[in-house]
Amino acid sequence: WEQAFSPDDGASWEVNWLNYFTRTAPEPTSLPKLPSASRDFEFLAGRWNVRHRRLRQRLVGSDQWDEFGGTFSNWPVLGGHGNVGDNVMEFPSGTVRGMGYRAFDPVARQWLSWWLDGRTPTVIASPVRGGFAHGVGAFIGDDTHEGRPIQTRVLWSRITSRSARWEQASSADGGTTWETNWISDFTRA
Repeated sequence: WEQAFSPDDGASWEVNWLNYFTRTAPEPTSLPKLPSASRDFEFLAGRWNVRHRRLRQRLVGSDQWDEFGGTFSNWPVLGGHGNVGDNVMEFPSGTVRGMGYRAFDPVARQWLSWWLDGRTPTVIASPVRGGFAHGVGAFIGDDTHEGRPIQTRVLWSRITSRSARWEQASSADGGTTWETNWISDFTRA
């Protein structure tokens, strides 16, 4: 891997960083966690089967849901101060991939969680921010839906060594009321 900079719009390049890689194992494994790393998302590491239930239309009073399956694989990064989840979702309209990634902010003592949708891979969604208390993770962030500002809330609950639930809700009134629009039940693969 080589990194270089050009002071003249690409006419010449100055290499300022070289990395050489040697494969150490046939399958990738996470690097060791740091002692200071939070344990909040340790439950999520590994492979999962997921049963999704998604509201067809958000914030219009709909009660029609789509149900579909999927798989999920998660691993720690940043010495345990972050993690990445790779999603495969079997939407009724076809397979969709997405990636969630989370990082811990040690100053605020909160997690930030971002979403990258494989259908629009150049757009990274605004993060939700929060943490865990009494076995439930609660994360809230500003978002938009069909051009109008909303808030998004994500809850992690029912966490065991073999299962967990992820639930997303939206609010169009500043968090006074919430409409649940997606529920994902995770079962260890």
